[in-house]
Amino acid sequence: MINETNSKEDFESEDLKPIAALELNSEQKNDYLKYIFFKNIQANIIIILITIAVLVSEIFYRDPLFKYSISFEKQWQKDASESTIIFFKIITKVGGEYLMGLPVVFVVCYCSLIKSSVFIAGLIFCLHFHSMMKIWYGSSRPFWEDTDLYRDICDGGFGNPSGHSITSAYLYLTLFMYIKDSNFLKGKRISKAILFLLFLTYIILIILSRLILGVHSINQVIYGSTLGVIVMIFSVQVLKLHEMPVVFYKRLFKEKLIIFCVTSILILLAIISVLSVMIFNNEFDYTTYEEKLSKTCGKSLPKYRKFNYDGLFGAFTVLSLLGMYLGQIVFWYLIDNRYKKYNSNIDFNKNESDKVSLSNVSSRDDENKELLDNLINNWNKNRRVLFRSYWNVFKIIIVLNLCMSPMILFILVPKDASMDIIFIYKFGIPFFAILFLIFSFGFYYFIKISCGTKEELLKTEFILNERNLSLSSYDDNI
Repeated sequence: MINETNSKEDFESEDLKPIAALELNSEQKNDYLKYIFFKNIQANIIIILITIAVLVSEIFYRDPLFKYSISFEKQWQKDASESTIIFFKIITKVGGEYLMGLPVVFVVCYCSLIKSSVFIAGLIFCLHFHSMMKIWYGSSRPFWEDTDLYRDICDGGFGNPSGHSITSAYLYLTLFMYIKDSNFLKGKRISKAILFLLFLTYIILIILSRLILGVHSINQVIYGSTLGVIVMIFSVQVLKLHEMPVVFYKRLFKEKLIIFCVTSILILLAIISVLSVMIFNNEFDYTTYEEKLSKTCGKSLPKYRKFNYDGLFGAFTVLSLLGMYLGQIVFWYLIDNRYKKYNSNIDFNKNESDKVSLSNVSSRDDENKELLDNLINNWNKNRRVLFRSYWNVFKIIIVLNLCMSPMILFILVPKDASMDIIFIYKFGIPFFAILFLIFSFGFYYFIKISCGTKEELLKTEFILNERNLSLSSYDDNI
């Protein structure tokens, strides 16, 4: 544990790994918060300067590379075989729509609550801000300029930066950073290198698919992928919020001032999204490009997936982030109330002669609830208990389906409804409600079903300890 000197070495000790809740006094908590935000002050400055450089430099290569891309992509399509075009159509569909949720599911199932939350928040951040930037830039796509480039991939939103590029770069590089330090790959440099090359190859294939299909230009995919890498570095390497112990992570959802600030910022971002569409005036010939889209895409493309409205569609994902944040406030409230008078004082003595038994356990009124925090922060170990019962799995599936029930609104609201109806009921409410339900009642029932009563919670820890799988001694490296 951290000693009273509060030195830098103490903060960098293994005790601060997210494997157990730490009982610290008020002074130590404040010291840790200062440490987490000011330790990498130089790295923060460097990443900010790099981001500014990327944003500024894009202005100079935007038009030259866009014009070159049209002729380059036209020649590439002419030389490519039909099977090559089909292959890249599959890649762009799989990478952007059908399999983008798989990394999220993997992280939620195999990583801690903190890592899952940071991972999803970073993805939503990418979706929101790249959509806002599309509205601000108002850049066309290559197949809008030359309809001969059209290859049955109809995107009606603006093109700069590339959404596929920014999300794929963030998703798969962050996923690699999570996996590479796992026990499974510990000390396996060749395996890590192979895994990195596989992820990198998949990212490059997604980027190339956007080029050969005429959906994005070279400058747009370079810009998008660079921004995705920056978000990954800032999230994983600089801020390192995914390494925050549970006791500190909970403060983000317990302190009124933090709740007020975060909620206000997210609501403000949603308001800015709407105002950007209403008052932002980019120099764009909507009439001409509307005619081009009608010729290529037909009438199948709804109005809310065109131009600024498509940007607002993506920017509204910030409501998902708001629902996710408020959901975790409810989650911690439910957890604290369910296990309010419970804590574990199990002493895992290393001497073989001293057997661990339930008699070593006492209960007390303590907000920290070390054992419970262990279970929450290492819930990938909970699966070992949870999935032993098909009935438990069935209950989890039912809970998840109930959490997804707001999707009914998305399905029921017609595509030709007014924009107000569409963005409130087709996007706004479902985006907010789904993440809110999953991160509040969904995760709460996951813990409740897998941990059960206080006695079952104790029994779970006892069983895992007897099998050398104690959650309080297991280093969750994923």
